[in-house]
Amino acid sequence: MKFPELLPAVFIKRNNRFTAGVRLETGEITTAFVPTTGRLTGALRPNCRVWLARAGDPNRKTPYTLTLAELEHGGLCSVDALMANRLFEESVNNHRLKAFPYPEIDREVPYGRSRLDFRLSDGGQSCWVEVKSVTYAEDGVGKFPDAPTGRGRRHLQELAKIVREGGQSSAVFIAQRADATTFMPFEVIDPDFAETLRQVRRQGVGVHAYRCQLGLGDIEIAEEIPVVLDT
Repeated sequence: MKFPELLPAVFIKRNNRFTAGVRLETGEITTAFVPTTGRLTGALRPNCRVWLARAGDPNRKTPYTLTLAELEHGGLCSVDALMANRLFEESVNNHRLKAFPYPEIDREVPYGRSRLDFRLSDGGQSCWVEVKSVTYAEDGVGKFPDAPTGRGRRHLQELAKIVREGGQSSAVFIAQRADATTFMPFEVIDPDFAETLRQVRRQGVGVHAYRCQLGLGDIEIAEEIPVVLDT
């Protein structure tokens, strides 16, 4: 997946959940939209290099969208949570994910009290999928979530309900950085989510994780990585 033209900048600080102060190469201080609800711990730090996309709407309050951040030890991380969904859909369409050989894709499908990211279908067979964006990694281990997520736990419970009713479902974690070679839940941040993930996998929910390869021009899912749930 191609990125739009990106502008280099320096990250100053996160003003609130959805905006950040950045300094352009011209020295101008401006505001960028932060397209995730996560804390981006390990991806953003004061004075790190970032890359911005121009807002499509000239009347938007934030003229830029924060897109990439340079990691402390080199490499890049995509900080757009919705990018994980687009990458998953692109890879399914291109038949690059062996676990998901489905020709039909429906997005944002209501189920129970939630709206799940995807329903994949092939004739009479369906698989419901919830995708999560992973931006934190430590010593090669990608972890989710980087902030407590009651909504994330509810999604897992909905996936388990689908399995109990005779259907198929999977939770998919996409590390938008190249240095994550294994995935595990972030137990210290949200032990309830970690335990729920272990429970639903025992109940038959598929759990898959992938790492991405990315540069300033594009990003794609590179390969599936091992999932470690037992501590």
